Amino acid sequence: MQLISARSSVSTMSSREISELTGKFHYDVVRDLINILSQAEIDASKFAVIYKDSQNRNQTEYLLPKRECDLVISGYSVKYRLAIIDRWHELESKQSEQKFNIPQTLPEALRLAADLADQLAIAAPKVAVYELLADRKGDVSTTIVAKELGTTSIKLNRFLRDSGIKWLNADLPKAGYETWFNVVCDVKNGHEFTQCLITPEGQLKIAKLWGDK
Repeated sequence: MQLISARSSVSTMSSREISELTGKFHYDVVRDLINILSQAEIDASKFAVIYKDSQNRNQTEYLLPKRECDLVISGYSVKYRLAIIDRWHELESKQSEQKFNIPQTLPEALRLAADLADQLAIAAPKVAVYELLADRKGDVSTTIVAKELGTTSIKLNRFLRDSGIKWLNADLPKAGYETWFNVVCDVKNGHEFTQCLITPEGQLKIAKLWGDK
């Protein structure tokens, strides 16, 4: 689904989306729009774009601005027109939410600058941790990762267990998380033990999960 034309910032609805909303075949929608736009002396080809179909073949669709879209569907049934009107309202609502309010006064500009600085300051520690872990080579203990995340190994292990990454009563990864950990066996003072080390991949994934919690 394409909402924004590659040629401008104008919101558009594609002929394929009109086809989906109305239940009409795409070639019927294309036939209708070419016929109706030509009657209005509008060149339909200026709205045409190429896309790849499921078999990687070049196909043509049309990205219609609201005015031309309304014109094309004017002859459709009330049910179909309502579906498309509702879709336009949804698109316009999303677009209005994403609009950036440009400061109109100096105090507004200063407030915006301060807000952005606060956001960057909050994000900076997380970014630093990700970069540090991304540069690391090899496996490390939970204690080391916990320290870099500003917590303890006990709290980090509890978080991993609560998140369904490690087993509740064993320091072992659950299915699907094997690449995050490397379980090694060793002997110390005549006793064999296992240690669940965190791989570079696991270090990054765990840091992101911890930062998002």
